[in-house]
Amino acid sequence: MKKLAPIVLPATSDARNYDSIDPLDNRYYDIEIGHYLSERSRVAYQAYVEGALANTLADYGVCSQDIADEIAVAASQVTTEEVYAEEKTTRHDIKALVNVIKSKLSEEAQPYVHFGATSHDVIGTASSLQMKDAMTNVVIPRITTLLHSLAEISEKYADTVQVGRTHGQHAVPITFGFAIAEYVSRLGQSLEIIQAATDNLFGKFSGAVGSYNALSVFVDNPEEFEEKIVTSLGLKVAPYSTQIIPAENIVRLLDELSLAAGIMSNLAHDMRHLQRTEIGEVRERFEPGQTGSSTMAHKRNPWNFENVVSMWKEVTSQTINARLNISSEHQRDLTDSASSRFYVIIPASVVAMATRLNTIMNKLEVDEENMQRNLQLTGGAIAAEPLYLLFEKYGHTTAHEKSKALAHSAMESGTPLVDVITADAEATEYWNKFTGQEKQIITQPEKYYIGRAAEKARRIAKNWR
Repeated sequence: MKKLAPIVLPATSDARNYDSIDPLDNRYYDIEIGHYLSERSRVAYQAYVEGALANTLADYGVCSQDIADEIAVAASQVTTEEVYAEEKTTRHDIKALVNVIKSKLSEEAQPYVHFGATSHDVIGTASSLQMKDAMTNVVIPRITTLLHSLAEISEKYADTVQVGRTHGQHAVPITFGFAIAEYVSRLGQSLEIIQAATDNLFGKFSGAVGSYNALSVFVDNPEEFEEKIVTSLGLKVAPYSTQIIPAENIVRLLDELSLAAGIMSNLAHDMRHLQRTEIGEVRERFEPGQTGSSTMAHKRNPWNFENVVSMWKEVTSQTINARLNISSEHQRDLTDSASSRFYVIIPASVVAMATRLNTIMNKLEVDEENMQRNLQLTGGAIAAEPLYLLFEKYGHTTAHEKSKALAHSAMESGTPLVDVITADAEATEYWNKFTGQEKQIITQPEKYYIGRAAEKARRIAKNWR
């Protein structure tokens, strides 16, 4: 079988289209992902599949290799403008594509364009190839770049102690590197699933209802024919297809992209909260000339992190759209014909999120002094957990209740926890049994009660790097 030449996609520019409706085409346009997911590229992928079909027809002796080569060259010259102009007559996009290709061919070659195929042999296969290329060449590398940046931050701040927070309340000490390692681990796992889902995108050439009716007339083994053309395009063959490829595999990929977007949104949300005036542990670098508010000149808003959260909402809404396309009546209805065209919004949005988040995380300013200040806000009451465990170690029968009472008293009175302990006769009885090392845990939890936070941060960062 003659090897297919790589697809040559139409050129894209970084010119913004301010006449468009979708913000991805004006405000959030990314030229690199646009190269694969644009409407011009969609038409180019479909034309490329038509060329691959001709090449496979030549392998089976249905047409000559010269005719197949002629069709492939003509298909590579098709423009989106030509197809859309022809569609005004055909009212059918693939028939318009076929007619445009035929218009560039000799009479001898014309009968073999789209020979034995149904529209969705071309549409479904081209869409899978388009998505695979976009994922492989742009989406996965952008997420990988973000993952590496987060791993570097996790390593850099592996020992920088920060108070842990549960329910928005001070919990026990961790490190900032440990906090970032959460997202390294979660995003890394999601990235692996995205890669696997990308590798499991399907193509099909099984005809009008999936039973190879047309091809069976001209080739002895139409399933082998399907295998040849689909694998030549770098895709897997759908184990079962009707007129269309079942939607599950593309939905699985889009779902995982949405999960990755959710993880990015979670990170952005955490960073946004850490920038609150009263917390002030991190901040987005404020560039010269940047404005936080049109009226409140002092504002330094975490707008980039907020944008990431906002984009995630858009991604999530589109996954609902994709899931609604799982059902198609009998061998195919047309209820996905418009909605499936919006699938490209998900990878394009994820690219925008990953790129923005990578940029701002690399410019993140960490205020270690404020982290230390916040650690002291409860006067050491964050040591209530080890206090009650040590009370139990030395035989206290209601250790948790006693520790709680001491900690609440310390916070309400603004008195250091250790002073509250030593002023309480019952607590002092047990306190005097503590070793010097155990007392250090209570008096300096930010130093002696951080568990394995630093070690785990480094291990996770190293693993994913």
